[in-house]
Amino acid sequence: MEGSTSERASRSARRGHEDDKREIAYYVRAKTGPGSQDWSPVGVAFTRKNGQPGFTVKLNTLPISKDWNGNLVLVPPREDSEEDIDE
Repeated sequence: MEGSTSERASRSARRGHEDDKREIAYYVRAKTGPGSQDWSPVGVAFTRKNGQPGFTVKLNTLPISKDWNGNLVLVPPREDSEEDIDE
């Protein structure tokens, strides 16, 4: 995967995509390996426009792996890159 999700979102925002001008509410991660820490970023989620309830999810990729069971997890942005996901 080329660059991190936040780097891609930042590049998209510079290109003027309206969704990416909003602050990232969550990072979207998917299980991509057999280990408990084998999760990969696959996109971002933004709060919806005009204060509507819910989120807009933008996926940059989809995992294709025997370990992916179709679940995606939304995790809040954090300063450190090591995130514990208990799913």
